[in-house]
Amino acid sequence: MGFLIAMFIVGISCLLITYRTLASYSNFPMWVKISIFLVLFVAWFSPVLLGISRHFNLLNGTAYAITAKSAYFLMGFAFILVMLLVARDIIWYIIYFISRNQELNPDNAALINKNNLLTVIITLIISLYAVFEANKTPAVKDITIADAKIKENVRVVVASDLHIDLATPLWQINNIVNTINAQNPDYILLVGDIIDDVPQALTEQMEALKRLQAKKVFVSFGNHEFYNSPIKWMIEFTQMGFEVLHNTGTFLGNSGIYVAGIPDDGQEKHDWYKILYNTTDENYKVVMSHAPSSIKHLKEGNFNLQLSGHTHGGQIFPFNFLSKAANNGYLAGMYEVDGNKLYVSRGAGFWGPPMRLLAPSDITVINFESKATNA
Repeated sequence: MGFLIAMFIVGISCLLITYRTLASYSNFPMWVKISIFLVLFVAWFSPVLLGISRHFNLLNGTAYAITAKSAYFLMGFAFILVMLLVARDIIWYIIYFISRNQELNPDNAALINKNNLLTVIITLIISLYAVFEANKTPAVKDITIADAKIKENVRVVVASDLHIDLATPLWQINNIVNTINAQNPDYILLVGDIIDDVPQALTEQMEALKRLQAKKVFVSFGNHEFYNSPIKWMIEFTQMGFEVLHNTGTFLGNSGIYVAGIPDDGQEKHDWYKILYNTTDENYKVVMSHAPSSIKHLKEGNFNLQLSGHTHGGQIFPFNFLSKAANNGYLAGMYEVDGNKLYVSRGAGFWGPPMRLLAPSDITVINFESKATNA
């Protein structure tokens, strides 16, 4: 509840800032000002409005997909716009304070309107580029981890945060699936927030995802699986041939690698006895944990590597600063934590605005190798 209240306050604040800056100093007709306010309202409260639409079944299929993409685009556009407006005004006031040039007076309504138009155009260009970045093929990152506990070489693909929902086009899922399959993985690890809707709404999308090819596809749950009927998703993923690791783990063949999955931090308690059943200190232990903040549990299971997502790498700059702070300083890439490793993926998809800005999507290949092979 506290989070929702905070988001409501932030939304209202950003709405008022953008509206006041864009419309209050202009001589626009009243209907234009009202239109600007309504567009900004839809932009800042898109998740709420779309949630109401889904709850009351007001839109479905293609109509919902188009509406959702458009509304979330406006949300991303508004976020980038308010960041640029704030940055612009800070720089503007500093320059005016130093120069005292009356031609640069921030109270000049005509100058404000010209600068507003320029800022909106720049925002649109940046937003369209961010859409391109979000929808292009995720970059494939290649990592090698060598350890004496690893008995056989294993090639694993790690992907997170696909956020597949009713508005996700099939070509996008097929693109991700084809990219993963092209890496010829032995195993595929899907580290949470794979979906963003209930199973019955995503029949076609899951048919596309089911084309993933490996000896086994493992799934651990993130916060969005818990928002969308987790029990139903356990059944659905199992019927698809995937294995849900939920406070459980398994060995990857005879490699000596043990992979466990824990539910998203704060959603359910972690049963370490069950998670680590039948393991020893001689095993190389990997835990799939959606949120990197759960690294605090690493010592409890004596894991060698934690695989996470959740942050999206910030998704839209400068949101990365807030995302990093909210996740105990972890944003993306490999970290050394108390002698062990934490790897955080930026994710293969996106949530909300169909945009990524200075936070490219990724799919990661991890080559687990025995140290003996490198000697």
